[in-house]
Amino acid sequence: MHKTRFPRFLPLAAALFTLASAGAMAQATNAPAVTDSVRVTVGTPYHVTAEEAATLDRPYQLSNGQVFFVRQQDHQFFGHLAQHANGPARHEVELQPSGPGTFVTRKGVSLAFSNAGERVVIDDAQTLPGLRISDDMRTANSADGGTHIRLVSR
Repeated sequence: MHKTRFPRFLPLAAALFTLASAGAMAQATNAPAVTDSVRVTVGTPYHVTAEEAATLDRPYQLSNGQVFFVRQQDHQFFGHLAQHANGPARHEVELQPSGPGTFVTRKGVSLAFSNAGERVVIDDAQTLPGLRISDDMRTANSADGGTHIRLVSR
């Protein structure tokens, strides 16, 4: 009878299969479970102190000639642009505190207050309602092709 070489390799093949199976099982037990939910981690919201709030509640004369007003109602902050110091509050936006002296709006405008609330820098101001921009501000484009307007208090 003719002997084949196949039976000699059978124990080696079985050993390799066992090792591969054990490795796959180890990966499966270490892999995170797949679920249909998304986990979002939110940091603790920043709470503005009474002293900090008192320094912010004022008008700010801006580099484009407009005035930005900040006011507090209960524990919420609001801001609006006006053409002059006695300008009415037409379109207020809610300001969410994000850290000491910093706020953001829902549309991504960021405000950074400094010098005990005497100075403000407003980045991405192009989405603020009532913004008046000059022709040279309109032509200032960023590298990504979008217009990003920065206003600074005087």
